[in-house]
Amino acid sequence: MSARDDGRKEERRFLLDSLRDLERELEAGDIDRHDFESLRDDYTARVALLTKAIEHEESKRDASGRRLGRKAVTVFAVVMLGLVAGWFVADNSGQRLPGQSATGGIEQSTATLLSQARLLNFNDPAQAITLYTEVLKIEPDNPEALTYRSWLLALSSREASDDIKKVALATALTDITRAIEKDDTYVDAYCLLGIINFRFLDDAELAKPPLDKCLAGNPPHEVLGLVTSVVDQVNAAVAGK
Repeated sequence: MSARDDGRKEERRFLLDSLRDLERELEAGDIDRHDFESLRDDYTARVALLTKAIEHEESKRDASGRRLGRKAVTVFAVVMLGLVAGWFVADNSGQRLPGQSATGGIEQSTATLLSQARLLNFNDPAQAITLYTEVLKIEPDNPEALTYRSWLLALSSREASDDIKKVALATALTDITRAIEKDDTYVDAYCLLGIINFRFLDDAELAKPPLDKCLAGNPPHEVLGLVTSVVDQVNAAVAGK
């Protein structure tokens, strides 16, 4: 391994530690949300760039073995970059895509983007993430876009390294929680938050409250199908403690 790679990995470790520190500072009230989101976006962008560079160098040194896994991480880094670009732009609410009007054009474009993204959720998650990010450029607090981009980000993180997975999940949890804060009647957010807490964080007690709210809110059929397979396991795990 070259000294350059060592330096990149050390910088990435530092940034990942900084991201975790940011989460703790936000919870403790030592940093406001605007500064938190600005720093998080900057650190996450740098992590994604470093990861892409590291994986590129490793793939050149070893063209065989673990190729699929490295490709998955590189793709994930690119997805992260796309998300970060969206976060930066989303800070400026009221932006328009070329050719759109300031009223009905934006609403129509948002509805169209969401409709397209829904069709791609399971067939092409990377493209769906891109579309949800486009929605958030127009409506930074759109609960559906925040929720489903978070869900797809969590799913995409499964093939990533442990460090990158932690960043992805922290980001997903932050944004899906934001969706609930902006619209506590949007039941999908409770459903998917519960699944993430159980499937990805392995925390049944943390998963149970949002899942209970999910079921009480009469979620749509397709979301209920995802939740049904998890609820019994969560209840059993909580009861067994």
